[in-house]
Amino acid sequence: MRKAAFLTLALFAMSAAGAWWMLRLPPSPEPIHTRFTLSDITLVVPGESRTPDATVSVSDGRLRIGPGAAGGALLSEYAGHYVLPGFIDMHTHLPPESLLGLTRHYGLLHLAHGVTTIRDAGDIDGTAVPAARRALEAGHPFPRLYSCGPFVSAGKPVWPNTILMHSPAEAGSIVAQIATEGHSCIKAYDGLSPEQIAALVEAAGKRSMPVLGHVPDDLAYEEAGLPDVQHFFGVPPAALKSQARSVVARNGDWSGVSDARLDGIVEHVGRTGTRNTPTLGTLAGFARLEERNDSGLGASGGLPSLYSQVIWDRKFGLPVYRRVGPAEFARARAALRLKMRLVLRLAESGAKLHIGTDAGQPYSAPGSAYWRELRLFEESGVPPEQVLAYATTVPGEVIGHGAGRLFDGGPADFLIFSEDPTADLDALDSLVAVVIGGRLYTRGQLDDGVTLILDHYESWPLRPISHWLARRKIEGSARDF
Repeated sequence: MRKAAFLTLALFAMSAAGAWWMLRLPPSPEPIHTRFTLSDITLVVPGESRTPDATVSVSDGRLRIGPGAAGGALLSEYAGHYVLPGFIDMHTHLPPESLLGLTRHYGLLHLAHGVTTIRDAGDIDGTAVPAARRALEAGHPFPRLYSCGPFVSAGKPVWPNTILMHSPAEAGSIVAQIATEGHSCIKAYDGLSPEQIAALVEAAGKRSMPVLGHVPDDLAYEEAGLPDVQHFFGVPPAALKSQARSVVARNGDWSGVSDARLDGIVEHVGRTGTRNTPTLGTLAGFARLEERNDSGLGASGGLPSLYSQVIWDRKFGLPVYRRVGPAEFARARAALRLKMRLVLRLAESGAKLHIGTDAGQPYSAPGSAYWRELRLFEESGVPPEQVLAYATTVPGEVIGHGAGRLFDGGPADFLIFSEDPTADLDALDSLVAVVIGGRLYTRGQLDDGVTLILDHYESWPLRPISHWLARRKIEGSARDF
């Protein structure tokens, strides 16, 4: 009997060791410099300043500017390059914690595209933000994290990590709970009344916590009173509103939106100072569902194939995408054109716009979707430097802590380009290095790190196991977001 027990324990230990080995992620890239000086560079803060022939140095995670700031290794290979603040993704979602360990992969994808700060706009099941915090504490390459935590809704919850609000009087306790959990913003979601939203904004303001969110389906844009509207929800006229409308219809059906309606939104934004995070690229990504171009390693923007072939699949994936057809795709294309017109009108009016991706939506991967969003703003008619201000200085006003800017003594979060992206966004491809918290990684390092993890996810037997786990997760994750 002892022998049998020993064999059982040995087999269990071997199985556990095998599972650990199979799931173990490749090591993270290590920074090649943490104390260094750049000279003869052009220092650009989009929309604010441009300093040619500048010298900057980095030490202890802080930035020093000026000829007297030299110290550490002199990186002469970057002479003649352009240094810009790190980008901020103002609407993204991190993956729920799982055996696959996708959190680190998301971090590398963000950084490989110059995104050094992210605002997580809602933790679906309450596990994503804690997993990201652990990655940061362990020293893995990862953007600075600002999170909203749970969704605040009324009525039937959509996501597991939801706080239901029954009356405006609960606003103070709800905001206090979210703040106590270490989050820095409030995500107002579906079903809330204007009075409930106003109460959340007031309570959050006392703690200097921004409020962002969806305009509830039964309210117009102007009625909601949200300080930062996501996805341009609420713009379509009231005749289109119905409690049965899914997020696909809310995001992609702008039937009946006229020039007069766009003018009304611009006037309201100018009068109230409402900020907007349009996430234009969600519609461009949605269009790829129709193309069915989902084969090959990394086909989903650097994410593993379980996204394109399971999560976003129109047959097996998230329920909301299983019912879409030619009519929905045609409406989405028309909606994107209208949203781009609204972006240009708002930009020309001086409104505050943010770059955000809603990463996790179809073919909206961390990082690559960010560059797509930048280019969609440019295609809308917004000049490149203004687009990059929406990626840095403008959202930095909300994030604070020096995000989106470069100044003496500030955080050393910046990007090094060999060409000037404020002159032409094609120069995004000339990104050569990313500095986060004073740690310099080359673009090649970050790209290689992404490739190693992708190869890991696509290896046998992890690929079929991950697809199976994703299908199981889908069935219990969301009703119909």
